[in-house]
Amino acid sequence: MAVEENQINRWANPPSETENEKCENAVSQISDALKSHFGDNIYFVRQGSHRNRTNVRLDSDIDIAVVHGGYHFPDTTFLTEADKRLHDASFVSARYPFSQFKNDVHSVLTNKFGLLGVERKNKCIRVAGNSYRVNADVVPAYEHTRYSSYGVVSAKGVEFVADSGTRVHSFPNQHYENGVKKNDATSRAYKAVVRIMKNIRNEFVDKGKMKLETMPSFFIESLVWNAPPDRFTGATWRDDAESVALKIWSDMRDSAISDNYAEVSDLLWLFRGHNRTPKQAEDFMLQVWSYVRK
Repeated sequence: MAVEENQINRWANPPSETENEKCENAVSQISDALKSHFGDNIYFVRQGSHRNRTNVRLDSDIDIAVVHGGYHFPDTTFLTEADKRLHDASFVSARYPFSQFKNDVHSVLTNKFGLLGVERKNKCIRVAGNSYRVNADVVPAYEHTRYSSYGVVSAKGVEFVADSGTRVHSFPNQHYENGVKKNDATSRAYKAVVRIMKNIRNEFVDKGKMKLETMPSFFIESLVWNAPPDRFTGATWRDDAESVALKIWSDMRDSAISDNYAEVSDLLWLFRGHNRTPKQAEDFMLQVWSYVRK
């Protein structure tokens, strides 16, 4: 039996104002503590589901990057060999190692929230929530600078080095902007469909049908973002979710199409160079389609 219409409609709704207030409290306390130590050398970039207004249960934490504006990681992937040589010859390593920056952020947060309120993880520093604020993942980062030619910057994002040594970069501002554009182009249906699919994912997790890490929130957002606007023109949220799921399912079965799926920032590929696979998306979208179709 298909899920009821009123349930799908509830899933499509954005988060409550009470939850948003607890998010803002967390951001305010964390930013005040870090600004008191680093001053104007840092700035903050909200990331993840809360900023993008696609959050549901199981991704209720906030994700905030604290970026040191004085240092950057260069991305010379798109430079010619000649331009790379010019860049390498002029590049000067940061006087403030990234590992020290993360240590300092950890220290400031521990002094503010106490040893029991702060946990250092591989990629972030977790600040525990309470009745006043939500849990927060604080990601120390430097700027990520992508060059199109020697001395010419084509895009800026954020980058960090995990404790494991893995380097990770992303473009959260471009992700946010493109998500807003997609939502506008689909009469506010894009984010509603994302929330519906995330809630269905949660149902599957609760019932033991899948693991949360199989379909993380970012993955779902990006898959739905790649669906063309004409897939969001149904009379109901059920129609839109069914139409989008069927389109993505079909795309995942054709490697010539799925290989060109991009992250929401449109600056990184969704599958190329990542462990996530089209088969994961294909299987999930078939489950979503079966779950919502009349």
